[in-house]
Amino acid sequence: MVILNFLIAFSPSIKKINEFYPALFSLVMCLQFISLVGIWYMKRWGVELFVVSFFAKDILSICMDDFSFGGLSFIISVILIIVLLFYYRNMDKNL
Repeated sequence: MVILNFLIAFSPSIKKINEFYPALFSLVMCLQFISLVGIWYMKRWGVELFVVSFFAKDILSICMDDFSFGGLSFIISVILIIVLLFYYRNMDKNL
């Protein structure tokens, strides 16, 4: 999903929304990719960064009038957050 979102970040329709939106959207996608690496290694900071980047992406989408609850990325992210909350206590606290 992160790779597909990188492709979406540079599409012409995204560039029409706002001048800085592709850069901010790409930054949030980078944060999500970094958080998935942390999740892969079972680190708590990965879950925390994923939740922060999820809300940052949604706030950015709301500000740009591009938000929808039915989006595939939104649904997958919510399901992933719910699953990760069950395993959060078992994750490593250290970097």
